[in-house]
Amino acid sequence: MFLIGCSSNITEEDLIGGYWIGTAGYKDGKPVGEPYCVPLVIEGLEFKEDGVVYVEDYDEEFEYWLKKSKHGGMTLNFRGEHHYLSYFIDKINDNEIGLTGKDDYQKNESCYLERK
Repeated sequence: MFLIGCSSNITEEDLIGGYWIGTAGYKDGKPVGEPYCVPLVIEGLEFKEDGVVYVEDYDEEFEYWLKKSKHGGMTLNFRGEHHYLSYFIDKINDNEIGLTGKDDYQKNESCYLERK
């Protein structure tokens, strides 16, 4: 799915720096309503180099990576000791991204994150 005004060309460097907070849901390339992703994602993320992200909700670091999906978009994947999450990711601009759940378990999840 390609959204007008959004880019699937996102890199690790686009995520590093600042603190990402979920402020809304995400639909059709726009923020909508309340964020609907697991608290792990919306309560605050700080992406670091070498595939490490600090997760505020757990007060610990997780592994993350970006991967091209077979449908042409990009996915953002998280792995912690007891968690594995995967989202389609859209770069809206330098300080805004949209996430939608990739797997069946997360298919209804969507959140719009802003860099603070």
